[in-house]
Amino acid sequence: MPRLSTAIIVAGVAALAIGPAGAQKILKSETGNPGSTGHALVVVASKIYKRDLGIDIQINDSQTLTKSALKLGRGQIDLMAMPTAVYKFLAAGSRMYKKKLHKEAIAAGRNVRALFGFQGVVFHPVTFDVEGIKTWKDIKGKRVFVGPPAGAASVTVQTMIRALTGYEPNKDYKAIKLNWGSGLQAMMDGKLDLFVRPVNPGAAMIEQLGLSRKFRILDSDTSTEAWQKWLKGPGRFTGTIPANTYSGQVNRDRTIRGGAATFYLAVHKDMADDRAYGMTRLFWDNLDEVHKTSVILKPIAMEMPFVGMNTALHPGAARYYKEKGIAIPARLMP
Repeated sequence: MPRLSTAIIVAGVAALAIGPAGAQKILKSETGNPGSTGHALVVVASKIYKRDLGIDIQINDSQTLTKSALKLGRGQIDLMAMPTAVYKFLAAGSRMYKKKLHKEAIAAGRNVRALFGFQGVVFHPVTFDVEGIKTWKDIKGKRVFVGPPAGAASVTVQTMIRALTGYEPNKDYKAIKLNWGSGLQAMMDGKLDLFVRPVNPGAAMIEQLGLSRKFRILDSDTSTEAWQKWLKGPGRFTGTIPANTYSGQVNRDRTIRGGAATFYLAVHKDMADDRAYGMTRLFWDNLDEVHKTSVILKPIAMEMPFVGMNTALHPGAARYYKEKGIAIPARLMP
């Protein structure tokens, strides 16, 4: 049997990833750490899309989403769970993009489209010092994990602390910035006084903290003028952690109020309309399966398909909502 040339082999492999009309059958995605809401959503969506659309999604997890957003806009990945705040910074070329990536971020932002929105996280401020730290005011002089160095979460957490206490980072408390995995390990090793982790209620990573010792989740005064001002930031709202959510929590008998943030499933604008339509339709058609897969996905609701969106819908997604008779806000029309 004659040997196949390298060119033919490459062409054959490429053909496996191409469907009718040149449609990609393998898509790339990046997510945050396993256990996060965005990661759980992309994983369950990928299973649905492989089963019903024949699409394989390669997931690269434990990524910094501000970097992933730039990759999505460049066309280096095909989809991601986009934090509302991250897209605002990307489209404006501000915050973490301001110095070196200002123009590139703005250009990338023009290439991002949305399929559906969802409640992404409620910030969990966790402390093992259950007697010494009972309120936000008690973190003065303490070591507080706020999130990854180049992430949007650290910005959100520091502004949230400012709204609740008036404290400034590295003046009134020490703002510790590490990747998510290192931050969790530092908490377990006793190197932090407060660990602030954005994830939806019921997260296994928070439950696991209570396996070795008791912890407290700080409640927030959400009635102040400063808090109302904080809520005006992109994708922010007041969320709750219901009573009796975590067994290791010393104040589990009360509902905890605090900051929360929205996400949406974002894709590159060049995705084929039929594919974006199918991905949107199949997600909502299988919402019961999504909810059963993970408790942290239960806040996702068909009644709020556009929550958190601050970029236009993909035309394929817009077609789905029109067919369902769902009114699309003018600002989201493609």
